Amino acid sequence: MKKENFLKTISRIYMAVGILLIFFAFSVVAITFYPQIWYSVDKGATETELVTIQEQVTILEEYVPEEQVEPIVPRLPDIDPSLPQESMIKIANIGIDSEINQNTDPKVGLEGGIWIVPNFGTPEENDLPIIMAAHRFGYVYWTNDFRTKSSFYNLPKLKVGDRVQLIWNQRSYEYEVYKAEDSTQITDYEADLILYTCRMYNSPIRVFRYLSRVN
Repeated sequence: MKKENFLKTISRIYMAVGILLIFFAFSVVAITFYPQIWYSVDKGATETELVTIQEQVTILEEYVPEEQVEPIVPRLPDIDPSLPQESMIKIANIGIDSEINQNTDPKVGLEGGIWIVPNFGTPEENDLPIIMAAHRFGYVYWTNDFRTKSSFYNLPKLKVGDRVQLIWNQRSYEYEVYKAEDSTQITDYEADLILYTCRMYNSPIRVFRYLSRVN
């Protein structure tokens, strides 16, 4: 009788552990595929996210920079022929390794991944900050690999002190995060590089990272 009760207890324990493992596995899968699931259910989610990002672009178009007494002449790194000819952004801490889209149309630029806002800075001309934006969740047809490497899905994980590499005309530039902020608009135009995305697709709050050039 005691043996039978013991076996029943062990069976219940195994069953409970099994249920917990199944729940854990389901949670991991759900988190991994959350953007695809959500954007499949709500077809307008990507367009809503696009509008939220473009609202910041509209604000940027109205920005009038302070006049510089002397133009800023950035120090250019040496050309490295081994670097790709395409403009690239690499953020090792959050898995980003993507070409930078240069397009005057925000929708086209964002659809292709990480987009540099025109009429602001570039690594070679940094009188104004370089500003880059990307969808956080993006499009349902994006693969997980593309979403990781070419969106700002993990931008909220980027911390103060983390580094970002830009490759521009086969020169390598390095920037360091000095401020991480959630806000409705850019609050610091003194940065050399500003990265931003939506916090959630239907929220006016955006994720901003401000960086200064270190190399």
